[in-house]
Amino acid sequence: MSSTLLKYRLLVMILVTLVVSAFANAQTAPSATPQANPRFLVYFDEFSAFLSDEAKTVIADAAKRARESGARRIVVQARASATGTAETNKYLAQTRSSIVTDQLEADGIARAMVQQEPIGQTGSSDPSVYNRRVDIILEP
Repeated sequence: MSSTLLKYRLLVMILVTLVVSAFANAQTAPSATPQANPRFLVYFDEFSAFLSDEAKTVIADAAKRARESGARRIVVQARASATGTAETNKYLAQTRSSIVTDQLEADGIARAMVQQEPIGQTGSSDPSVYNRRVDIILEP
């Protein structure tokens, strides 16, 4: 009987320790998790740098959010699908980057805030719209 009582006490002590530990963790403030920088995506037709009305709306939203959040820098990463030559796609990415930067400027963003990164050809031979895009990234 003494052995059973000892096991019972040990079990109670473990449970009390777990409950106290859980309560202490619940009382601590949640840690601040870093949030990803806001990202806006502008999509293009194949072999095109033409801004659709939808693309202009996305860029205007990015400019508005940059002003509201006090972003210090905007990164414009331009991509092209793997259709065509790498050299052509690099040029296309540069053109898309410039077009989006021009539109950001027209929407009230100082050109000096914008860092252009024409990445060029990305992805496999998949010519999907996912690879024909510009990412507008707001950095604090």
